[in-house]
Amino acid sequence: MNQSQFNISFQESVTLFKNLDIFKDVGKKPIGQYSSELKKISKENRHKDFYQCAIKNLDYEIILTDDSIFQFSYNSKEVRYAYIQNPSTFISREEYLEHFFSKEDLLQMEEYELTELLKGISDFEYEQFLNEQEMNISANYIRYDATLQGYKPLLHSYSHIHIGNNKDLRIPSSKTITPLMFSKFAIKNSYYALWKKYYDKNSTFKNDIKIAKSKCTILPSNKWNLIEQDELYLT
Repeated sequence: MNQSQFNISFQESVTLFKNLDIFKDVGKKPIGQYSSELKKISKENRHKDFYQCAIKNLDYEIILTDDSIFQFSYNSKEVRYAYIQNPSTFISREEYLEHFFSKEDLLQMEEYELTELLKGISDFEYEQFLNEQEMNISANYIRYDATLQGYKPLLHSYSHIHIGNNKDLRIPSSKTITPLMFSKFAIKNSYYALWKKYYDKNSTFKNDIKIAKSKCTILPSNKWNLIEQDELYLT
């Protein structure tokens, strides 16, 4: 994968999120540029602190409608992606209205009335409300790394996925994973109902998955040793 292929796959991820109707915005910084505060706090392996720091400093490439974020960075020496699910229970603005009106009343309202009510929600009060929500104990943290630093077959793979904050949980991969394939992996394993709905209504779903995986290139011998095939790994 080169820089051009990375850029194309990144844009394909944005398109995927839009098709799933979960896209909120792209980041405001150049891709891969994160604050020194985030780099420091990342060593502490605390999901909530890392997430809050990333949100505060706009240290993300894509943010979803539930305020979960994706990070994507690429250079000649290292590839790094991360999906950081919102660690707090997310309540949409539509659901927030149910704290003031009954479901029956909301269902009886005209669309323009609901639109006006949504517009009238104070951003400050809504954000404060979200900050007060309970922790989402099932929130996912998924990271993909590809780097020669520390590479040693059967001990530390060049290309690998972390799930959760346990640094020792490292799943090897014999390929370089693209942003789009990582995005699909994160969505399927974090929003299964949404993923299934997309599967059911999209006639090209299976072929799209096949094409996406075909763009994950096989690693050369200096990044993937044949003995690594003796353990469980992602192909």
